Amino acid sequence: MTGRGRSAPHRGEVTGYLFKLIRESIPLTQEQLAVDLDVDRVTVQSWESGRRPFTAVPLGHVIAVRHRLGRLGANTVLLAALDDAAEADLILAAVLEGQVDRCDIAEQPLGWSVLTHRLTDLILWAVLGQTPTFARELPIAPPRRGPVASGPTLTVDEQRAFFAHLHVLADRAAAGRHRNVLLHRQACFLAGMDPTKTAAGWLTQTTARARRVTTFSTWSPLWPDARSVVTSLANQGDPEPLRDFIARAHPDDACERAALNYSAYWVGEIPYRHRDDSFMPGTLADWHGSVLLRHLVQRLEPGHPFVDLNIHNVWALLAARRGLALDNPAATRALLDRSVPLLDSDRISAQSRQELTSIVYSLRADGLTGTGTGR
Repeated sequence: MTGRGRSAPHRGEVTGYLFKLIRESIPLTQEQLAVDLDVDRVTVQSWESGRRPFTAVPLGHVIAVRHRLGRLGANTVLLAALDDAAEADLILAAVLEGQVDRCDIAEQPLGWSVLTHRLTDLILWAVLGQTPTFARELPIAPPRRGPVASGPTLTVDEQRAFFAHLHVLADRAAAGRHRNVLLHRQACFLAGMDPTKTAAGWLTQTTARARRVTTFSTWSPLWPDARSVVTSLANQGDPEPLRDFIARAHPDDACERAALNYSAYWVGEIPYRHRDDSFMPGTLADWHGSVLLRHLVQRLEPGHPFVDLNIHNVWALLAARRGLALDNPAATRALLDRSVPLLDSDRISAQSRQELTSIVYSLRADGLTGTGTGR
């Protein structure tokens, strides 16, 4: 993806570290890979360190390198994430640029298309140092002698600047006659990941200033915007706005479809990127639901900041996809096992408790049972 004005600054931390993991998955040394790619060792070393960003390599060369890595036996999961890693570096470079208070909002790649879980994971890999979900179960090469970076982590000052700049971008995207709703909501969502919890007050003030609607008669472009703000507040430690949104912002089928389509898109069941949120209220087509069910069930934990939203989405998903539970016995057993401690806890809302109880009764009525490990 390229900018439409002046050339954007390049960064290469995420792509470089992923490139390192791809090389180690073959496995080859930097010298050996350089020979196979017909480049010098310094080039491979510079790509991996980010000193010579891989994102600055001409597209034709990138395609050739990627195909050659595949032929050498690179891990396919890591290789498939290379495009998203490049976009993560592009977004990081644009957000961290020093002139976010004066830049052209339309040139911000954070507002160019709807984020996915994998892309967001890759951005947060650099910002928070947390390994992306898709890479956590992959075999990692044994560490070398001496200090070795465990990820593409930004400096402490860059991490602070990232979250501070998100506040600026969100405020600018919400101002004026030509609001950029997508940029606003995605900046708010990422700002909610701030581990210092300093975003909570800003999000509350932003919501109050804009008098953001949390009650809807049907879907509108402001629906996902409000959803992102309340999920960010939940991530900052205040679950009540999210619970209120779940109770008041799903009045019709369009909103329920939006919740499911967005969730399916988020986890990758919809295989193509969307440039805006308009796809959300459409028909529930092009995706099955198995990946989404597993994703939601894995996050049914009392301490998860979005546990109430996850319960509601499981409830809506099983209502929309009647045979999904039978098609996914392992996920269904895990769902029943995880339901027990949730129902025994005081960490979910009354609506979540009602929906989860309905799920359990329905599954048991169909003859489905858990493993008995829920207690």
